[in-house]
Amino acid sequence: MTTPIKSAQVLNLNYLARAERDPAALRRDFDDMVLYMKGSTAIHHGEYVRTCYLPKLFTESQFAALKADMRVLYGIFAKVIDAWYADPAYRALFRFSPQAEDLILHADRSVSMLPMARIDFFYNELTGAYTFCEFNTDGSSAMNEDRELHNAQRLSEGYRNFTANHRTRRCELFDSWVNTVVRLWRRRGETETLPAVAIVDYLECGTVNEFEIFRSRFEAAGLPAEVCDVRDLRFDGRTLTGPAGRPIQVIYRRAVTSDLLNHLAESRAMIEAARAGAVLLLGDFQTQIVHNKELFRVLHRPETAALLTRQERQYIADHLPYTVEYTPDLAPRVIANKDSWILKPADSYGSRGVHAGVESTPEEWRAIVEATPAEGMLLQAFHLPFVSENYGFDAAGRFGRHRYYNLTGLYVYDGEPQGLYSRVSLTPIISSQYSEKTLPTLIVQD
Repeated sequence: MTTPIKSAQVLNLNYLARAERDPAALRRDFDDMVLYMKGSTAIHHGEYVRTCYLPKLFTESQFAALKADMRVLYGIFAKVIDAWYADPAYRALFRFSPQAEDLILHADRSVSMLPMARIDFFYNELTGAYTFCEFNTDGSSAMNEDRELHNAQRLSEGYRNFTANHRTRRCELFDSWVNTVVRLWRRRGETETLPAVAIVDYLECGTVNEFEIFRSRFEAAGLPAEVCDVRDLRFDGRTLTGPAGRPIQVIYRRAVTSDLLNHLAESRAMIEAARAGAVLLLGDFQTQIVHNKELFRVLHRPETAALLTRQERQYIADHLPYTVEYTPDLAPRVIANKDSWILKPADSYGSRGVHAGVESTPEEWRAIVEATPAEGMLLQAFHLPFVSENYGFDAAGRFGRHRYYNLTGLYVYDGEPQGLYSRVSLTPIISSQYSEKTLPTLIVQD
């Protein structure tokens, strides 16, 4: 019997082969998709989302296997978070600043350990093996990219034919989050009315178009909602209000903790309202324990191994890249084996400050390593992403069939996997700073 992974590969190859029967139509459809994206709501800081011709195809069996694994991963997260709160010595392993530690210590994690996450990993589409890249539990984003890319794909004859001849589904990422918020509100013990929701970020950093889509879906479900800057919230000791003066009962926090720490004095209203129990903060600051990349290092520590079952320890060995604190004494080894390593800040996002040896010449890598700060950086084993083929533009703007490196994200709402986020790049570092493109994900019945 054909395995789900092999069947997914066959689906991809058949999709491409069918498209290649009419190269002119393929290019015409792709141009229509690009034109749509340029006018879509998937715009971030003035840039539209780039894509390729073929959507990312996953089978239901592949998705089910990932869902099952998330139960193991979230069990590990729960033990780590519990230990962080219970044991000051374990807490110290994370090396949080006093300000960050204070936020986490005062968090209310009783409603949900991790309300929203996007778990990013390098997935081998031939074997089903994967290695984690990062855990995004603060400010998980890009739901609107998948939505708009499916709208663009409808302009493609290949997409229309494929969805007409196969049982497929898209990853629904908006109404499912609204339903999750309502469920968490009820879990808190609020049964009478639906809450008013504020979607908050530092708006110069946020994907405001995406926030507006969420706002419209909240309101369609009967929840008053607004988008506002964290700094514009006001708290009088009893009620949290937004810029328009309307009371807020739930905050959907898109502001990442590292940004909040840079604006701490201006953000006290949200913090104080959450501590007073005047608002349900989704998510509260315990999410930082998982979001911070120090977790990759701590998960390899013997103190963590002592918390886990044999199955959980094996899961970490199978899926977590080797990670240690970078110290200058490691420089000779790192310089000598440049393609084996990647350097990352312990707390950042958007690939800021990330450097991979495979992206650099020996001379460039030596300069990067020698300039790396003695504190606050992690050294991680580099994992070469899975490579697939698709049609799109290369670095020189030439359209054709090219090889792309892949990165997969799994959206998890209150512990329940909800959908997939697929990105590719012409280079092994998959980031908007390089040649990143986003693909809409179709889940196919197998």
